[in-house]
Amino acid sequence: MTEKEMTVLDLPGVGAATAEKLAESGYDTLMAIAVSTPGELVESAGITETVARKMINAARNELKMGFESGEQVLKRRERVIKVSTGSENFNKLLGGGFETGAIIECFGEYGSGKTQIGHILSVSAIKANPD
Repeated sequence: MTEKEMTVLDLPGVGAATAEKLAESGYDTLMAIAVSTPGELVESAGITETVARKMINAARNELKMGFESGEQVLKRRERVIKVSTGSENFNKLLGGGFETGAIIECFGEYGSGKTQIGHILSVSAIKANPD
């Protein structure tokens, strides 16, 4: 048994008249609504910003989209710590050191210091936050 696909009419706050206004403005699919801003929907359909936000969130949830607001990204970025490499010049080159939560790839010839960087970062990370 398959579930019925959600349509624009199934979104919260959308009736036949609102769906028609949205379709006239080019918002006839869930994807079009999910990637729009509340202001765009307010202008095109004459709905309130609260309803527009609910519609956008419902469309994004249905499509399983991972959108984040700038505020959410900022909060996540505030938790990032820069781990020192032990070299002032190398830290400057990297913008302050290696960032926690990032995947870093170091490559080079034999004896260029790849393993040494790994060991230094391990110790620096533990020293920076022993928890």
